Amino acid sequence: MTGKVTITFEPEGKMITDSPRSVLEISQNAGITLRSDCGGIGVCGKCRIQIAKKYGSISPPTDKELKFLTAEEIAQNIRLACQVKILSGTATIYIPKESRNEAREISGTALEGRISLSPVIQKVQCQLPRPSLEDTLPDLERLTIGVGRIFNQIPLSILTNLPAILRAAEWNITAVFCNNDLIALESGNTTTEMYGVAIDIGSSKIICHLVDLLNGVTIAEEHAENPQIMYGEDVVSRITFAAKNPKNLKKIQSLVIDTINALIIKMSEKAGIEKDKIYEIVFDGNTVMHHLFLGINPKFIGVSPFLPGLKSQVSFPSRDLGLEILPEGKVTSLPLIAGYVGSDAVADLMLTRIYEKSEYSLLIDIGTNSEIMVGNSEKILVCSAPSGPSFEGAHISAGMKAVGGAIETISIEDGKLNYTTIGNRKPKGICGSGIIDLVAELFSAGIITKNGKFTDLSHPRIIKRVVPEFLVVPKEETDTDRDITITEKDINEFLLAKGSLRAGWTILLEKFGISQSEISRIWLAGSFGTHINIENAMSLELIPQVDPDLVVLAGETAVGGSKIALLSGSERESIKKILMKVKYVELSVEKSFNREYLRSIPIYHAISSNSIL
Repeated sequence: MTGKVTITFEPEGKMITDSPRSVLEISQNAGITLRSDCGGIGVCGKCRIQIAKKYGSISPPTDKELKFLTAEEIAQNIRLACQVKILSGTATIYIPKESRNEAREISGTALEGRISLSPVIQKVQCQLPRPSLEDTLPDLERLTIGVGRIFNQIPLSILTNLPAILRAAEWNITAVFCNNDLIALESGNTTTEMYGVAIDIGSSKIICHLVDLLNGVTIAEEHAENPQIMYGEDVVSRITFAAKNPKNLKKIQSLVIDTINALIIKMSEKAGIEKDKIYEIVFDGNTVMHHLFLGINPKFIGVSPFLPGLKSQVSFPSRDLGLEILPEGKVTSLPLIAGYVGSDAVADLMLTRIYEKSEYSLLIDIGTNSEIMVGNSEKILVCSAPSGPSFEGAHISAGMKAVGGAIETISIEDGKLNYTTIGNRKPKGICGSGIIDLVAELFSAGIITKNGKFTDLSHPRIIKRVVPEFLVVPKEETDTDRDITITEKDINEFLLAKGSLRAGWTILLEKFGISQSEISRIWLAGSFGTHINIENAMSLELIPQVDPDLVVLAGETAVGGSKIALLSGSERESIKKILMKVKYVELSVEKSFNREYLRSIPIYHAISSNSIL
């Protein structure tokens, strides 16, 4: 077979030129979804297609096709897509309705659009013939023929127990595959039990979703604080700790593994499933979190030229990390982009799908190390803005994480300061979204200057202590019996973080050659963006000033993206091609960064007539 062949797929009308190979392989390369319940090995018969026209040669019917197709069907040019090969010339292929892999809604997530369920985990149930003096086929060969697959890999743990497993099951078994790797043999028919876990390993929070791989439903969710925070709020502190010696690296790795195991156990108990029925974990995280989870020394991420140990997607048995799922189950990481832009950004891309749209989109995942992307279907620029932990309440005297009792919204109306707290509890402090509101409202009310300094120290809400403090909530109303206040230093910490973020997206827009007005969609990713006041964020220029209706509070996009990868092997393959469009911009070497950063720190929006009496 030489040269190229051209196929037109109907009813899509999509024309593809490819090397001579099976119709199924060509359709997969083209992103056309065909049913392939058996993974394309010719044992399910679900990939029927009709060759409507051909100008060239095709392969003759195989023995596997003859098992599923009648002579009349073959005469009508009906074939199995996984078996028939277009050897030369051109062909028009019609895909009947029953052979189309119809997309299903994925429940329990905020997915943008629809995906086709095609997990890499698959099960094949079969009743093997019992051996006899007349049938002396060895156990492994008997199993191979019974399930109709040639295994790429078989764990030694299965091989050593194979005779006992088959006989204990009375030869009625379910084989579990990850792609073509055999990962489990189960007694009886367990094809209705197939689960996976999507994990977002954030610097401050770890989120886990337990997913039914047969229907895409999230059946349990859990989250916990990342215990590595004890070694530093920011990733640089954790790099420093882990890089000191192998013992430290092992310690900080074990913290995350133990936390994830506890979450998996909780989810399994909540859903009433066995942990051994969880066959794959797909995880994402920033590059440092990724390396620490895998036990890779992150030292060289922290020094120029900021190189990660790897960028590619990797997969390995869960027993290598001691995770509480099937020991031979797989742990898969999404690919990374750069030293400070990790697989969480890739997961964001997979969910928001900005690479599919011709119009320009801006994606911002605000956090300790904010990730920013600008792009469309042609190209995507990405950078990391070192915004520090101020957006998560750190380095702010009354700051706190977004937990119960945190002030999450603040407004000034008719001279009165109003606030709401998470869980409607008595206030304990102010979380990131509340800090944004407070700074915006104070500036609008004329209480602070564009540089965050108090305009009038005689203001009735200014308390003169070691340094002047603005009273947000008096101690009589708080849960701590202490005043909740904000200082000029607190405001400055916030403005520095804001400046880094604004400088980041400004430079990306300039490099892309577009203005703020040309942005058609802004995605605010992560839990921080869930409750943010869009107007206040725009007034402070945390995000570009566009029509508020163009801003999407996308929530936990990273774990949603990992869930897509968990549910679709084809999506994993496609993202590898998408990443070829992505270009990383290192802000620290950009000549314009310092100038743009200093320009971005002050507040510039107009002062309103609000005032606090």
